[in-house]
Amino acid sequence: MDYENTKLKNLRIEKAKAEQKLRSCQHREKILEHRMSELNRRERVHRLCTRAGMLESFLVCPGELTDDQVMELLKISFRQPEVVLALAKMVHDVHERSNVQNPLE
Repeated sequence: MDYENTKLKNLRIEKAKAEQKLRSCQHREKILEHRMSELNRRERVHRLCTRAGMLESFLVCPGELTDDQVMELLKISFRQPEVVLALAKMVHDVHERSNVQNPLE
């Protein structure tokens, strides 16, 4: 009986340690998920600022245009057949490159 009580006590201790480790790992997972979302957000902000700067470099007096005017200009521009085709080709090329497997793998 004493052996069984000792074994049961040891199992309970082991279970408590495992539960603590689980809580610790879950907390670490939340920290890492938060860090990943923060990095993704920073990457997106950087991309948006970079591309907005590119757009403004093509606009004459960009500060004098309203957001609606810039949006209208973009709509007109992206409806042009040559722009639609160029964009479709660029997207296709990106997908082609991402689907090609590395021969060294």
